[in-house]
Amino acid sequence: MSEEIQSRQIVNPVDENSSTIRAQLLWASLFPLICFGLLSILVTSSAFNKIIISQILERTTAQVQVLGNDLSQKMDKGLNPSNLDFQKTLQSINPVQGSQLYLLDAKGQLIGGTDNNQGQLPIPMEELVYVTQAPSPSSRVVKSDAQSDERIISYMELPDRGWTVLLTEPLSENMKPALYYQVVLVGLLMLGTILSLGMLSLSIGRIIRPIAVLAEHATSAIPGSIFHPVPERGPLEIRSLTHAFNQMVIRLAEQQTILRQYAHKALLSQEEERQRLSHELHDGTLQDLIGLTQRVELCRNELDRDPLMARRRLDELHTLLGQTLDDVRRISNALRPPVLEDFGLQVALDSLCKDLQQEKPSLLCEYLVNGIVQRLQPDLELAVYRVVQEALANIRKHAQDVTQVKVQLIFEPGEIKASIENNGSPFIQQSLPTLVRSGHLGLAGMVERARLFGGTLDINVDSDQKTIVILKLPIDKDSISTANG
Repeated sequence: MSEEIQSRQIVNPVDENSSTIRAQLLWASLFPLICFGLLSILVTSSAFNKIIISQILERTTAQVQVLGNDLSQKMDKGLNPSNLDFQKTLQSINPVQGSQLYLLDAKGQLIGGTDNNQGQLPIPMEELVYVTQAPSPSSRVVKSDAQSDERIISYMELPDRGWTVLLTEPLSENMKPALYYQVVLVGLLMLGTILSLGMLSLSIGRIIRPIAVLAEHATSAIPGSIFHPVPERGPLEIRSLTHAFNQMVIRLAEQQTILRQYAHKALLSQEEERQRLSHELHDGTLQDLIGLTQRVELCRNELDRDPLMARRRLDELHTLLGQTLDDVRRISNALRPPVLEDFGLQVALDSLCKDLQQEKPSLLCEYLVNGIVQRLQPDLELAVYRVVQEALANIRKHAQDVTQVKVQLIFEPGEIKASIENNGSPFIQQSLPTLVRSGHLGLAGMVERARLFGGTLDINVDSDQKTIVILKLPIDKDSISTANG
């Protein structure tokens, strides 16, 4: 039960508490967007306030100049300053709420104004001196302890009188129209942030939708099922990923088909090999053993009657026994060569070459060993041995016109290489599926043995029309047998 649960966890390793790609990207984008928005609001508001205040100062300077010229014209007509209607004069410029107009003499004493507190200066003397330091007419923003709000103080000196006209306005009242635009600006930035996140979410959806379809098809692509290629949609990278997935599944399906065909052919070949061994044992070894039994019986009957004939029977018995032992030894060597386990790969391959040379005296089989010879793990040595054995068997069966065979065993750092070369009829290149379908399980088995150990098997035809089989297998410290020490 525990193994089943563990298997399910491996098959579906999705954490329910893990966030999606969309959520991660949105959260990752939200922070910089908010920071950028706040920084934009701060910088824009500061610049906007400076521009607005500059325009307000220019406007109030122009207003105090208009008021100063108006008061100067009235006093030139003989009106007493104390009888001037400052409120009416102030209303002529359409002032903001809280605006005040004052008239000061050359000593800075209050002559009159819109404020009811007659005789008092509208601002402290030190602030008045600070304001009047600028060229006339001018305006400045002043905040003092006597005032609860920042105010704009504008002044103008009346020509030929030395008197000063002061216009004070609350800065907040002048900034009210600008506040509306600031709120609109903040709203637009927030709307832009929301729209950016929305467009980002849509773009992410366009990207992850093909990935979700890909994951769904990957889950349903089980062995034996009908695979429909996933439509290649979305950005270029996603289309490339989908194309690679389709090709991978198609190759896996082809490989599974090849493996099934190979397993089926191998099973048939195994049964054929068992049948061949059965016939060989029955027709050869078993018949020899029956013959041995009969000759032993004849020899026993003739020991007393004809000792010379009994001796001849014993000689025949010895010859037949030797043949039987050779047959049994040959079958045993074909199943599991003891020379490989006892003396190593180098000697075992030399034995294969000598057997081929002995079987075909007209054929010249050359065997070479290069590099530092060392014992490898038994399974790795057996793989090299079987590949060379199968290659020589193919030469023995199919290359009837071959006269020269060259076998090389090369030990290189990190790799062992076996090369089998013959000058017979050139090999016709065929793919692994074709080899399996055509029943050439020997060549298919050679390729699979190479793949099993992470190596390669190449069959090439050189310029001299010689067929060369090259096996390359990687070796590491774990592949080297401790028998070397």
